[in-house]
Amino acid sequence: MAGLGINGGFLLAQIINFLIIFVAISALAWRPLVRVLEARRERIAKGLEDARAAEQARANAERDAQKVLDQARVESTRLVEEARGRGEDQARVITEQANRDAEAIRARARAEAEEQATSQLGQLRTQVAQLAIAAAERVIGQSLDQQKATQIVSDFFTRAPDNVKNLGEDVEVVSALPLTDAEQGQIKKQTGAKNINFRVDPSILGGLVLRSGDRVVDASVRNNLQGLASQMH
Repeated sequence: MAGLGINGGFLLAQIINFLIIFVAISALAWRPLVRVLEARRERIAKGLEDARAAEQARANAERDAQKVLDQARVESTRLVEEARGRGEDQARVITEQANRDAEAIRARARAEAEEQATSQLGQLRTQVAQLAIAAAERVIGQSLDQQKATQIVSDFFTRAPDNVKNLGEDVEVVSALPLTDAEQGQIKKQTGAKNINFRVDPSILGGLVLRSGDRVVDASVRNNLQGLASQMH
């Protein structure tokens, strides 16, 4: 080494000094620096992990919030539909009740009008009988027995035909003028019906029309006149 101009002792001393400096730097600077860098890396990694966790938490919160909003929207729609349905049902109930009330009022009005008309016709019955007797007396030129004439006029309006026995259990009897209780009782006896509904229709002119189901016995003056008109034609 002397031949190369290298001082062995100096070189050895330099090597030893380098090793000492290297060991000193490694012990005093490198390791702390590495620890600092490692700690910083760990902090950065933890920060990234925390950021990922926060992002995931935010995404979860947004998803949960959207789910809550969707549920609230569905629930509000359901409540609106139920409210609309209840409103429509209530309106239908009110309308139906109003229609029933109106029909009941109309029915009462019809019944009252019919009752009033029947009462007025009942009051006219005596006058009609008197007019009929007076007209007959004018035609024949002599006075009639009042009791017998009145009975004839009464039979004209109330006499039931002979073929009404066993007409049915439920019978409707139509007369031109209201019938007295005695006349109604006589018709019940003649028909043998359990239930009889008496109705007044001046358009039949006289006689009676009896109905039971699809069976009809028309002994009205109107029907007789129509029969005569048909025969004349």
